[in-house]
Amino acid sequence: MKKSILLMSLAATTLIAGAVTGVGLPWMQEDGVPPELPRQAVGVRAVISARPYVLEEAYVHRWRAEAPETSAGFLLVLDVEEPFTIPRDALESVLYVGGQTAERINWGTGSGRVIALCPSAVNAAGEPSLELSSAPMFYGTPALPEEVDAATIRQELNRAALAGVGALPISRALEAGGELIRFQDRTALVRHAATLVLEHSPAEADLAQGLLVPLLR
Repeated sequence: MKKSILLMSLAATTLIAGAVTGVGLPWMQEDGVPPELPRQAVGVRAVISARPYVLEEAYVHRWRAEAPETSAGFLLVLDVEEPFTIPRDALESVLYVGGQTAERINWGTGSGRVIALCPSAVNAAGEPSLELSSAPMFYGTPALPEEVDAATIRQELNRAALAGVGALPISRALEAGGELIRFQDRTALVRHAATLVLEHSPAEADLAQGLLVPLLR
């Protein structure tokens, strides 16, 4: 909930700043309204990199209604369509990876590159067990991610299949992502994700730098 509220607040701030300074925002239409989000499921264009991770300390995945604890997953760099890279003071299209909601770290504004965390169960070796090679990645119906439950996910997967969304090639992305990486906790994971924002979406440097600010003790 706090994450979605923060995103909406940032979007509103961006809109206000553009209006006050008179600076045109490249994704705005002539009437000052961002383009409408697609009504059907739209697949991610490509997976740039995918890296498995595990945490020493579990955290609560608040981007779905059940709020499950998670201590493993995949750190993804995705190439997405422009409508999903636009900050909005409204409901957002939820990003799905197979049967899970993914937590977006950035919007991908100006780059089309979105950094996302996708929680996963673990296998017997304690590593993420999600099979990315068979997991469709797509943007579904606009909603609050924290209100999406298992039943909603099943519905969205069915809608995505009807729209022709399937799994993407993943082998090169796994090679680009690298071997399993370990972090102490979610804070360390998100700080690492922020470095990927700097690398892949430099227009969002302010967002990344905010995530990299040392925590006050």
